[in-house]
Amino acid sequence: MTTADNTDSDPDSATTAEAAPSGTAPSGTFAALAIPRFRLLWTSGAIAFLAVGMQMTARAWLAIELTDSNSAYAVVILAFGVGMLFSIPFGGVAADRFAKRTVVVCAHMGLTVSSLWLGAMALAGLEAYWMLVVVSAMHGVSFAFMGPARVAFTGEIVPRAVLPNAVSLTQLTVAATQIVGPSLAGFLIAAPGMGTAGVYLITGGLTLVSIVPVLRLPAGRSTRTDHRSPLAELGDGLRYVRADRELAIVVGSTVFLVLVAMPYATFLPKVAEELFDVGPGWIGVLYGANSVGGAIATLYTARVSSADRVRQLRILCGYTMASGIALLAVTPNALVALPVLVFLGGGALAFQALNSSTALMLSEPAYHGRIQSLIMVAFSGSSLASTPLGALADAIGLRQMHLFMAVAAGVVVTAAMVLERSGGRQQALT
Repeated sequence: MTTADNTDSDPDSATTAEAAPSGTAPSGTFAALAIPRFRLLWTSGAIAFLAVGMQMTARAWLAIELTDSNSAYAVVILAFGVGMLFSIPFGGVAADRFAKRTVVVCAHMGLTVSSLWLGAMALAGLEAYWMLVVVSAMHGVSFAFMGPARVAFTGEIVPRAVLPNAVSLTQLTVAATQIVGPSLAGFLIAAPGMGTAGVYLITGGLTLVSIVPVLRLPAGRSTRTDHRSPLAELGDGLRYVRADRELAIVVGSTVFLVLVAMPYATFLPKVAEELFDVGPGWIGVLYGANSVGGAIATLYTARVSSADRVRQLRILCGYTMASGIALLAVTPNALVALPVLVFLGGGALAFQALNSSTALMLSEPAYHGRIQSLIMVAFSGSSLASTPLGALADAIGLRQMHLFMAVAAGVVVTAAMVLERSGGRQQALT
């Protein structure tokens, strides 16, 4: 009888190691879904991520309806980024200090309550711009707590040998729902009797439903029993990363690469308008191509279980991002940009998945939440990095700015590769 057989009967058991030993761990593209507890967590995430994808379109359309101003919409996006950026460190501490199931449920409830409130206000004709800004910030805060807790929870309920597969499958749902969600929301907004109010009410219902599978999971280990301040615990996490050379390289390269490379997605609307001279209809197509590439790449990385192969793919995906951005800089039109974005999006999403799983395998469970929060800080900070990059584009040109990003990304990846090869710890992750 496996460990899973002993623990499934007690959903609140503190024991979270469900799968068989690494030698008999499931294999294949969807290996992690053979683990019942991960299947519940994955299902919950798929529902929640679909709601988030739908909210992307609803948020933009409601901002247009209320203000018809690009700068006003930018403030809505900024509210999400700022709420997420300043809450992520505390989200990581919460994931390590408290039961992860509780943190995930509370984060999903934050998404639910805020979406239902805005939907109800819109349905009653009482919606206002400030409400949209507040809800956007609340969603950012909810993400800051949900992200580290979900990834750290995965590290508890999935054996180490299957972690890359589990994280890749999670990223696959993100890519897929970024394709389906915005399109579905656009259809619903145009449907009679729906509009943005209906979309927000539906997404609030979806995030509420996404809580149900989580409630069937064990509470998850609470790794902290003392009562130190969150900032002190965050400092412990930073010192832990600095003390481990390979972990520091993984986290550090992720942070720098995200800051210099990930803003390419932020500039896609400007690329479409200024470089390709196409209308807003093409923006969704370009983002869709980017997400399709991510889905294809994560399907491939989901099959990779060898630690050495994961390490090689991380570097390869980093170079894929750098070269993809360089290709985008010289792409002549939107049609040619589609395969370029499939290539670039594949490298970007696979890089995220591989780095998250590598950080989990290199670290102790007591630090999983805080380490993931450090990685997520970079992703939220990439929206802020868009400001100086935008100023650079104004100064030297949009194509030249993308070439600068590509070179900077290549330098970061090369530095990480050299540091890893010169380090003392090169054995396989086991």
